[in-house]
Amino acid sequence: MAAGGMAWAQAPAPEGGRKVGFCAVGLGRISSIFMQALKQSSQARLVALVSGYRDKAEKIAQDYSLDPKNIYSYDTFDSIANNPEIDAVYIGLPNSMHAEYTVRAAGAGKHVLCEKPMAISVAECQSMIDACRKADRKLMIAYRIQYEPVVNAHARELIQSGQLGTIQTISAGYGFNISPRGATIKGVNRPEFRVHAALAGGGPMMDVGIYALNGIRYMLGAEPTELSAAMSVSDAN
Repeated sequence: MAAGGMAWAQAPAPEGGRKVGFCAVGLGRISSIFMQALKQSSQARLVALVSGYRDKAEKIAQDYSLDPKNIYSYDTFDSIANNPEIDAVYIGLPNSMHAEYTVRAAGAGKHVLCEKPMAISVAECQSMIDACRKADRKLMIAYRIQYEPVVNAHARELIQSGQLGTIQTISAGYGFNISPRGATIKGVNRPEFRVHAALAGGGPMMDVGIYALNGIRYMLGAEPTELSAAMSVSDAN
């Protein structure tokens, strides 16, 4: 499991043994990973969808045996408050939309599992925290570092025990190729939000570099005092 799915899958089930009911907000690549993870979970299940593409949502609803009445658009999102099957929302939207839909989900009385990065500014992050506290709802950011026992947890154990001595340098990186044109899926072009500053906010360091940063923080149990980043282009074409 990935994208935070493991954390929720290991969480205690609601009273009465009922699985936690999730509404997936945004049906892109990262959400598909989360929804697949829910299929393996004994503690959580997919019950609703939010998408701007009704045809795509209906296909996914069919694949997951969801009632079509549990498909919402972004305009009707707030009405999830009236659906008792939905305990929590999973937000797999472009980074700049995380804060808005976290605040709205909390206002609808739902817990929130939000993809990383949490938001694109400190002020937005604080608004998310404040909204969930006011509504007495849980807010979790989907970092998987703390739930990967083979690599990260074992490395933390070795470092924290002193078996590796004093750690002076850690080199870490994370990245993948993207196309400015996006991807064509079943004949429909899905634009790549990461190449648009207004949607992505912060660039590669904010979006995927935080995997490396969060991993280092977790392993060392320490906070950075200084951070810098560099960018290069190897192929201008």
